[in-house]
Amino acid sequence: MNIRHHNIVLFVGYCAETQEVVVRQEGKHIFAEKRERLLCFEYLHNGSLHKHLTAEPCGLPWHICYQIIKGICLGLHYLHDKNIIHLDLKPDNILLDDDMVPKITDFGLSRLLGNGKSHTITQTRIGTWGYMAPEYLDDGVITMKTDIYSLGVIIRHMVKGRNSADTTDEEVLANWLIRLEKDPSQMMRQQTTRLLFETEYKEQIKACMDISWRCTLRKPMDRPTTQHILLTLEETEAKIKSVVGPTPPNAGQLQIAKFGPWGGDGGKTRDIRMTPCHLHSVTISSGTIIDSIGFSFTDHYGQHHTTGPWGGKEGTNKKYCFSFSFSFSCRLN
Repeated sequence: MNIRHHNIVLFVGYCAETQEVVVRQEGKHIFAEKRERLLCFEYLHNGSLHKHLTAEPCGLPWHICYQIIKGICLGLHYLHDKNIIHLDLKPDNILLDDDMVPKITDFGLSRLLGNGKSHTITQTRIGTWGYMAPEYLDDGVITMKTDIYSLGVIIRHMVKGRNSADTTDEEVLANWLIRLEKDPSQMMRQQTTRLLFETEYKEQIKACMDISWRCTLRKPMDRPTTQHILLTLEETEAKIKSVVGPTPPNAGQLQIAKFGPWGGDGGKTRDIRMTPCHLHSVTISSGTIIDSIGFSFTDHYGQHHTTGPWGGKEGTNKKYCFSFSFSFSCRLN
């Protein structure tokens, strides 16, 4: 079976070797076959999701956490669509690439359901405690919903933390807002930060908490399928867009493409704090020795900013003002 998906670790190849060796058995020397199998998978530099999970919620920014949650759901949906049950879904088996895209790995315990079969039963319970579904632990029953239970535990740990039994949903939302306001990588004013949280992050967090709860219900029939989970996420994203229009890029995801500098040597390079969307004006003032420059712009959240002037003191000889109306080209990480 050919397994290839953006959220599944790529299987590169394998090596198989069989040797005849002499072994001693019941006092006699006999020939036996020694078989070795080596599997080769793509290498992912950012390691596993496990290192980002602690007693607190996921240590990554929320927009990265949401990307990981959705990616795991997409990968699991692909597997279930091919009648594959992973059976050992946990943070250690979720690897992250350079762009923090999650990829499911380790199919050593996986089961392939035959056509028309909805479940299988085993006498051997192998897996990771805390991520195994109750029906699997109690009766050895394996279904697609076994993976769904594990997925729910992963999402709960990412959103609420591992020690989250007594944490209310309101406390979870408050904790994420505090983290967002303290995150230096966001580099946003408090008003803009709260706007981003209220219009986007809050709805995503609430949806993920609800999905986590439904995935970990005791009865397998009450748990959602991967298709229903993805539909919930899509409906949440559509709801956000209907309220605020096209979702503004996350500040932590944007990078400004820089060209230059050109001209003479020396001087200082200046970076603005907010990622611009529309440039309004550029003012260049010529001094007796060094010119100065300043400009104003609007960010992706509609906030107006003025920067500068930088350079020498504003001169009295000449002053040029250029007005523009175009968009910056920004690149997503």
